[in-house]
Amino acid sequence: MPQGLLVIRPNIVMTPTVWGTPHAPAPIPRGGRWPAPEPSRPIGLLDSWWLVTAAALASTGLLGAALWIATHVNPDPALHTAGLFVHLAGLTLGFGGVLIADYLAALWLLGRSTLAEAMAGVSRMHVPIWLGLAALVASGCVLEPNLDSPLTQTKMVLTALLTVNGLQTTVLSRRLADHSAAPLPPRLLVWGATSGAISQVCWWGAMAIGFWNAQR
Repeated sequence: MPQGLLVIRPNIVMTPTVWGTPHAPAPIPRGGRWPAPEPSRPIGLLDSWWLVTAAALASTGLLGAALWIATHVNPDPALHTAGLFVHLAGLTLGFGGVLIADYLAALWLLGRSTLAEAMAGVSRMHVPIWLGLAALVASGCVLEPNLDSPLTQTKMVLTALLTVNGLQTTVLSRRLADHSAAPLPPRLLVWGATSGAISQVCWWGAMAIGFWNAQR
């Protein structure tokens, strides 16, 4: 460095940047799970008794329309065969979903899974069950059912009851989800057992009547 040359270095002061008011980290919820579960919310319009009632009335009207179509359609053999295939596919899809849902519920009753796990699996079965039931009703319009037969009339009643029972389980599922981290009250246990029993009786009864009618 040449003599007589004075070098002035700037005095740099590093000031930390503060993006907000410091605060303590959020506490880890009891049980050590992170992130915390979603807060519970009250039952809304989409899972309320008002919508269940409206949907039940609408589904009953659709069943009545299907019966009217069945009495005014004269399908040819090809359409009848296609309807029979869709009917069997719908039975496999819908009843298979019901059996899987009941199996998951049985695993919870036996202590092999938690209620949250069982409810998560059951909720995934709703779509195939409803698709299967819709396929059964739609394909039944071209299968020339004998609506004067008491057995066929019983099958129609079972189908209507099955539909209404499935709709009211949407509210039941919400109530069960709200109690997934606590012991279930006896009222919900009885409600769930009754809904499951009605579902099994309707599915097995309708299937048995359909098999009996096919043999005659």
